[in-house]
Amino acid sequence: MPKLFSRLSLVACAATLLMSVAPAMAQETQPIPGAPVRVIPADAMMARMEIVRSTDTDPMRAKLDGKAFGLAPGLRIFSTETLLMNPVTVAGKKFPVRYKLDLYGQLLTAWVMTDAEVKAWKAAH
Repeated sequence: MPKLFSRLSLVACAATLLMSVAPAMAQETQPIPGAPVRVIPADAMMARMEIVRSTDTDPMRAKLDGKAFGLAPGLRIFSTETLLMNPVTVAGKKFPVRYKLDLYGQLLTAWVMTDAEVKAWKAAH
């Protein structure tokens, strides 16, 4: 019986130690002010994106500069604050984006751009 209590107290002590270290570890991973937060691949193309709502006969699609593309199963749309945007909630709205397609030509990832980012990209290309 004493061995059981000593093992339980050891486990409780280890758990307490780990719980006290977790907030300190989380503080170390905070972004550095002024550092770029978003990493957009250099080969990501620029377009004006509109998500077209699905109908009874057609699935949801993305229009990139007027050309229709299917949506990949793992589609991620990042806002200007790097938050994920649900395609259903942004359907019907138009955004300037940089995007990547998957191997099947479906929209896989899109980054919504700010006006400053659009101007900078156009100046560089």
